[in-house]
Parts: sequence; C-alpha cells; structure tokens
Amino acid sequence: MTRFGSVWRAGVLGLWVCALACGGSESKPEGDAGEPTSDDPRAALDQARTGLADPQRYPFRDGLKINEEALRATLMQLRERHGAQVAVAYAASIEALPTGDAPTAPQFEELAAFALPDDPAARDVEAMNWLFDRDVEETVRRSLSTYLALLSQNDLEMPIRDVGVWFAFLRAAEPTLKRCSPSPDDLWLCLDYGADVFVFELSRLGSAWIVRKLRWHQQPSTANDH
Repeated sequence: MTRFGSVWRAGVLGLWVCALACGGSESKPEGDAGEPTSDDPRAALDQARTGLADPQRYPFRDGLKINEEALRATLMQLRERHGAQVAVAYAASIEALPTGDAPTAPQFEELAAFALPDDPAARDVEAMNWLFDRDVEETVRRSLSTYLALLSQNDLEMPIRDVGVWFAFLRAAEPTLKRCSPSPDDLWLCLDYGADVFVFELSRLGSAWIVRKLRWHQQPSTANDH
C-alpha cells in the first residue's frame, strides 16, 4: 500500500476500515424506527440512531472491540431506509445558501488540492458519512477537517504543530458559506475565511452528496509569508 493510501485510511478512521474489510451479507438491523414521528425529515433516522446505543438491540461492542461487519451492515441499512428522506432536508439547506463567485487569479492562488480517491469504497464511506450530516454546512465542516489534515501534510508538508494552529483558527473564526458553482450542472461550495477560501466540489451518489475535491485558495500577499 502507498503512503498516501495509509494516510487516507487514517483520515477516515473506522468507517473506511469497515467499507474495505467487512464483507458478507448485510442483515437488517432489528427494531428500526419506522415512519417519522414529526415533520422533520430526519426524525425517523434520529430515532433509529438513538437505538444504536442500546447494547441489547445492537451488541456491536465487546470491550475495546467493535464487530465491524455487524456495524457496517446496520449503517448500510440505515442509509437504504432513510437516505431518500434525509436528502429532502439536505437539498433545502443547499438552496438556502447565498451565491457568489469562486476565487480566481490574480486575487487568489491555489495552494493545494485534495481529491477523493477514485475508489468505490472511498465514495461509499463518504456517502455513509453524509447520512449523519444534518445539513450541507456540516458536510463542509467535516470534510474540511479530514481533507485539510491530509493535504497540509502530504502536499504542503506543514509541521503537525502548524496544522494544529490552523485548525484552532478555523474553529474560532466564523466563515461565510456560499454556492460558487461555475455552471448550473455543478455544485461548488466556497467556505470563505477572507484571505483563505476553501472550495468544495460535490457530486451525487444515489441520494447522498459527497465531496469529491477540496481546493485551498489563498491571497498571494498571505501565501508569500509561508
């Protein structure tokens, strides 16, 4: 396995391991929530997720070990049952975003980019993660945490301490999220921190939206200080 592959696996943690290592049939979880109990499209999914913490219904855990095959089967079933309904609320969160332009030269330069590996397992993990994002902003924040850590060390070779300080800044500052697609057929989102703009390229995978690419743009006057 390449160094890149190893880093990517670490970035997505257990769900990535499940997607690659767990095979076999996908038995249906017991006692799912059924129909929503409110007007919230996520109500049934949230109810089902609450049930996952019950060790009697879902005996995944054994001390420090978790049954990966059983967990993966259950998560896949949750996506199959609730994905289409969750997508309704998710689409509304996209439509509610303001629109604007993506960063371009000479005002900005691209520092680095991270693309999701062209691997069905990687895309499946992202679709699984999407199910648990309450809206598109949560998807963007989650993807930034994962992808930025990888490109900061792989592409920019930043020291871990510097990466940590950047994450502290990104956590503390309040950015603006907007749609910045170059055409109606694309979905690009810009997370605007003023001198730094992170551009996310999303695409559909079934009912899910997954981030296929992250690009970090920075104003040259700031970039030259590195």
